[in-house]
Amino acid sequence: MKKVLFGAAIAIGLFSACSKNEKNGVSDVAPENTFSLNSGNPVETPFGFRAQWSATGGGRLLISNVNVNDPSFAGKITGIEITIDTLIEGQTYMFMPADSLPFDKKKNFGIATTGLDVDFQNGAIVNGTGTSLTELRSGSVRIEKESDQVFRISYILDYTDAVIQGNYKGQMPEVTE
Repeated sequence: MKKVLFGAAIAIGLFSACSKNEKNGVSDVAPENTFSLNSGNPVETPFGFRAQWSATGGGRLLISNVNVNDPSFAGKITGIEITIDTLIEGQTYMFMPADSLPFDKKKNFGIATTGLDVDFQNGAIVNGTGTSLTELRSGSVRIEKESDQVFRISYILDYTDAVIQGNYKGQMPEVTE
């Protein structure tokens, strides 16, 4: 019975996450610099960073509620990390496991992790704290660049336990590691 109720809750979340303004599988329902978990209240994510980044190759994009470039920061963090292997401006990437034979790094992404209220110390997430969503079932990410460091990112990430939908627009400096 619990599985049926949980499945119904996910279906309702997915249905309510759809928008008439949806383009290429990515919706613009969520306000900029926020994401919602299961269509709930928006979580503000005003900070964006690029890690292990190559101008042509891509890398990891981090969207979060705290400035991870502040070396003195220690505390709770909520954020999303998406790995893009090849950055094509204006491209909508669809989730596909990277080890799948039809995976195309110009069209697909294989990793997106969401951390909710996880501890962050010494420049790293403390394992076993907060909630980590890693089992992605499907999703889409649209990335547009307005300049070398200003990005517009829209995403829907459907995990086994939750659906995350959000938008980010702003500076994305390289993270200091």
